[in-house]
Amino acid sequence: MKRRQTERAKEAASPYGSWTAQTEVLPAELLDVGVRYMQNLKKKAKDVSQALRKANVPHAVIGGLALAAHLARANPLAERNTQDLDILLNKSDLERAKLALVPLGYRYRKVSRLHAFMPNRRGAHFVEGVHVIWSGEKVRDEYLFPTPNLSETSEVMNEGGINYLSLFDLVVMKLTSFRHKDITHIQDLMYWKLLTPALAKKLPVELRE
Repeated sequence: MKRRQTERAKEAASPYGSWTAQTEVLPAELLDVGVRYMQNLKKKAKDVSQALRKANVPHAVIGGLALAAHLARANPLAERNTQDLDILLNKSDLERAKLALVPLGYRYRKVSRLHAFMPNRRGAHFVEGVHVIWSGEKVRDEYLFPTPNLSETSEVMNEGGINYLSLFDLVVMKLTSFRHKDITHIQDLMYWKLLTPALAKKLPVELRE
């Protein structure tokens, strides 16, 4: 038995000793899951952003969804999928934001150190919520810089009815956290020529280096 298995393994191997790549055909509906998820995520972001704008609450969508919006402006094919909806919010505007999002079925919750507006139903997963990052505060104590300050006159990119964080402020946040995915996002912005030398010159020296 072992000999037969060994012979089959030799047949499957290439002359150079590496395994021959195998292919698998995936159903179209499975490949379309990411597209539908992003469409639903953008609709959620639009509903939330419009509710906050109606209540005159300064805010901006940040994170992967903001990155996707900026990349899509350069080339729709550059857009990356993301899982979460993250927003930047002033802590002083929390009560107004709570009232604004009640009609959408969200209620504010704090889980450990994480802040979010969660769907008001039992069993909702954290990923389904609207995750909140406070403006003008450090996300982690060891970070060099706090998040951008928000006001009614803050520069945001409004695209499709959604307030997105400006490209400059997004780059600052990405370079400040500098996780593996942030590095990938910075590389995307460089590849599509959105992170220009002119923008880089405006960055704090610590982040520019």
